[in-house]
Amino acid sequence: MKRGIKITLSILGFIVLVVITQFLVVKKLDGKILESKQFAEISASYGSPLKIPSKFMDSTRFFIKLPLITNDTILAYCDTGGGFSMILPRITEGKNITPHVKTGLIKGIMPFDYILFNDIVSDPNLPRPYPMRNFIVRTPFSPVKESFLMIPPMDGELKMVSEKMPDMDAFLGQGFFMGKSWTFDYLKQEIWTNTPLNRNDESHPDVQRIGLKKNNQDAVIFGHPSMEIIVDGEPIDVLFDTGASFVLSDNGKKLLNTDLETMGGSFIASSIFDEWKRKHPDWKIYTESDQNRDIIEVPLVKVGSHEIGPVLFAKRKDEIWSESMVQSMDKIVKGAIGGSLLRYFKVTIDYNSQLIKFESTGTIENTHPDIVQIE
Repeated sequence: MKRGIKITLSILGFIVLVVITQFLVVKKLDGKILESKQFAEISASYGSPLKIPSKFMDSTRFFIKLPLITNDTILAYCDTGGGFSMILPRITEGKNITPHVKTGLIKGIMPFDYILFNDIVSDPNLPRPYPMRNFIVRTPFSPVKESFLMIPPMDGELKMVSEKMPDMDAFLGQGFFMGKSWTFDYLKQEIWTNTPLNRNDESHPDVQRIGLKKNNQDAVIFGHPSMEIIVDGEPIDVLFDTGASFVLSDNGKKLLNTDLETMGGSFIASSIFDEWKRKHPDWKIYTESDQNRDIIEVPLVKVGSHEIGPVLFAKRKDEIWSESMVQSMDKIVKGAIGGSLLRYFKVTIDYNSQLIKFESTGTIENTHPDIVQIE
């Protein structure tokens, strides 16, 4: 009996030792990739301008249409402020897609399913996601350097998002946009790629530099762009976040006069939200409207030479920016601009020259009758 227990404990100890050793080895390998000059063999895109098939939601957010080898087309939600790119499990369960599903390891020990982008997307002209250095998939020790989409488990959060956004079949995060130039025309509801900005454009009043986090080799390792807006005369560093959304509570739907489950939004740190509320008691507050968080209506926001508004910002804890988002950004920002601001603009962003340009007519259709638009 005692001998059997000793043998069992010895085997368990050996397994634990192997797992720990594998974890430490992969951690070291991952660290080398993070600090390398180049990771994946996916070059920057410099081709002719290309209009991407897309679908806009409530004029503030958009999907890209991905044609599959099954002759189906799926909708991929576009989020420059998001993490890894993924495809929902229900899409991969078809008989023509299932054979392409692969299993890899994250951190060397955590199994995760994924699918190579080129195996399921039929249009070779569509941009490919850049594999994320901070989310390396291995098989088991060699990193996957091809474009791929993760297949996440349907946990509680993903299930909730799927219910609130039933049209979403896939999700394209920061890696999809890196190494490319884009035009997001919210006014015409069009998406273009290969629309570069040149260094000479930086002198234009509506062009500003974006910040991207880099390693010691000066290589970009994350795709979360920082930029600047001005509110009440004060410059504020923010994340450029096309996917920023409010998840509306019943109270939010009532106050915002909408039956939408979600809507494009923008976020601001609690400290600034509270300061705005204190200094401007006339600015409208939509209490507990983004789930249990308040939304504030800022009448005027300046971006470059443009003054537009109103813009809705939902309150977010300061720690989100100073402790979490700073890990993937070049600086501590105080919020994120999404569709509640971007809907006024034609935005061109170039991840290669690291510039962004805002163009606007100054007017936009009022999708919320209780909100007065400033021209």
